[in-house]
Amino acid sequence: MTAGTSTTGSLSARLLDLAAASAPVFGQALHQHADASLAELLANLAPPPAAPAQPRDDLWQVLHAELSLEHGSSHAARAIESLRADPVLLTANHLGIDTFADSVQGTMLLALRAAAAGKPLVLLGFGSISMNNLTYPMGLRLYQPRDPALSCFPQRLPVLPNRIRHCMVSHAPPFDRSMVVRARRRVQQMTGEKQLTPRYAEAANEILAADFDDDAVLALPRYRDQAAVVNRRLWRRAVPHAPDAAPSVLHIETVCTKLLTADLADPGTLAHVLLFDPAVRERLLHTLDGAPACWNLDALIRHLKGDRAGPTGGTVFFWGVAASGKRIPLTVLDGELTGTDDTGLRWSIPFTPAAVIEALREDRLIPSLFLSFTTLAFARAVTCVGGYYQVAYLPVMQRGVVNALSAGADLRRLAESVAAVPTTTCLSGLQCLARATPAGLLPVGPVELAAAGGLAKAQQEALFQVRVRDACLVAFVEVLGDLVPAGQLPPGWASLLAAELGNTPLTTVVC
Repeated sequence: MTAGTSTTGSLSARLLDLAAASAPVFGQALHQHADASLAELLANLAPPPAAPAQPRDDLWQVLHAELSLEHGSSHAARAIESLRADPVLLTANHLGIDTFADSVQGTMLLALRAAAAGKPLVLLGFGSISMNNLTYPMGLRLYQPRDPALSCFPQRLPVLPNRIRHCMVSHAPPFDRSMVVRARRRVQQMTGEKQLTPRYAEAANEILAADFDDDAVLALPRYRDQAAVVNRRLWRRAVPHAPDAAPSVLHIETVCTKLLTADLADPGTLAHVLLFDPAVRERLLHTLDGAPACWNLDALIRHLKGDRAGPTGGTVFFWGVAASGKRIPLTVLDGELTGTDDTGLRWSIPFTPAAVIEALREDRLIPSLFLSFTTLAFARAVTCVGGYYQVAYLPVMQRGVVNALSAGADLRRLAESVAAVPTTTCLSGLQCLARATPAGLLPVGPVELAAAGGLAKAQQEALFQVRVRDACLVAFVEVLGDLVPAGQLPPGWASLLAAELGNTPLTTVVC
């Protein structure tokens, strides 16, 4: 699609209002930038960085080491030079095979913009989420509609077996050739049932044959290693004219673990104060009890006692790692960090800096979402560019930390540093690419781009001229159901919106 004046009808306006009411931060951004181009939005995406409570030098050292492993020291040095000047990291993604149109397109915008300025894009992906998360790292999301009503949209093509759906992405076992063979048979079946067009099926089969069923990929020891290679190959298919612009994806929990093994040994760091100052920790635990993406203390105790009927209650500070690769929700009780694994066995370590550091180094503990953002954003004032979920929970976490620090008479300066960190920087729910179909405009992921022969060079420039309002509306076909409670959405809204957007000027692909 190309930039221009959008034609939005009453349904579009109603859905924009519903999204704004359900996600106020989203509504505020839309109010401020609706008529701006994506280029203008990106130019003003992140506010000026805050002064960090702790020096960032150790973060740059860790990132340099991690980047050097994958891309070499020269690439790492360029990335760190860019981050020193502008300490902004994308934290909206998960650590798995990514065919989720919303995250793929957001990443594409930032990566192409960074490449135009001669800078590598560094992206931190979360691996502590389960394999059954909404991005569907267990296989491919296919944005080929089965019917005009968009039922079962997008379709899912599984590669990994359902039995590993509760494993953490970072600890999932690798896929093998037999799994890929089954996926290819499924493509053949879907084509025969006219769920996929022949051209689309050919692209999906090519990806499975060349990018999954490759000896070098199948020999990798972990799923996360395979996912990193597959994602780079999907990028080259989707953006063939800018193969070197692919983002560098690092495991956020690995980065934070390396920082925390030093932080927790130093009583002057934010993480040590929050976890091991008894008054501060007690205030923090109760301030964020029940907060989104944090913990529920009563539910954790019930889970610890064997009640598996309700939710586990998140986790306090860390996840334990079960032998099965699943997460163990933990709480602090009687001087121990404790929980029960998926078999009902008790898991405990002393809640002391030395014991926690040892467990981190042995991969028996991994930092929670809260502790990861505490380490990066609150302690080192890195602006974390997240999705619409992050901008809902990160400011709440920030207020909780500031409140907890008020329990210490000498912690005022630390609290002021945390309070100054930007926590509402978001890049989600924006799709600058769409697929023109008889049903209207539909989302586009890497499989669709591959089927279309990749993003043409001329189209790359046009992406940045799309208006923010139009990009939001196209994304709604995929993400609005996550933003707005289902009961508030009109019947058949997705297919009606796709049809209404048929006249919206966007960059379209044909496949």
